[in-house]
Amino acid sequence: MNEKVKNAASRRIPPLKFRSSPEAEARVLLLIDGFSRTRNGTRCLEGRVKLAKLDFLLRYPKHLSRILRSLDITTSVSEVLDENEAPLDARMMRYRYGPWDPSYYAVLGSLIGRGLVRVEPLSGTSGLGYSTTPSGADLASKLGEDEIFHKMIARVKILRRYLDKSGSTLKDYLYSLPEVADSTWHEELV
Repeated sequence: MNEKVKNAASRRIPPLKFRSSPEAEARVLLLIDGFSRTRNGTRCLEGRVKLAKLDFLLRYPKHLSRILRSLDITTSVSEVLDENEAPLDARMMRYRYGPWDPSYYAVLGSLIGRGLVRVEPLSGTSGLGYSTTPSGADLASKLGEDEIFHKMIARVKILRRYLDKSGSTLKDYLYSLPEVADSTWHEELV
């Protein structure tokens, strides 16, 4: 294979950090589902900024615990938050508005393309919201039956109960963490 053909072929395959993974898809589906369901039907998780901030806190239990403590929320959360637990999945990077995972576009595209998540315009804004479809909610329920997802689902419930705020408010909470505020763009967060 000549060098031009080899280089062209290698450019078509996106770097690993831009690819979706089954673990990331399951985590994002559970997060969206946790913010989609209500007793009276469905609602949506409002925007990618909010999704990214909530996902950061879901993936990094030590930072979730620190933010909850800063808000004087300590009851009933310590049993599902192990500050020594390693971050889930790949590490996130610092971008303009805080933590971001370059694979979000692929993850969301896969979930939307397979009919598990729907995108909805947010009323009164140009933003978009995400909610699970009936088949997405069904898959999330099935994932919830597996013990491997129990801690993650418990953290999603904590996020929904205590941190169902705007993306901007969540960004402000995250910038109170030196690991986020002092990092440079494209630096992996720990």
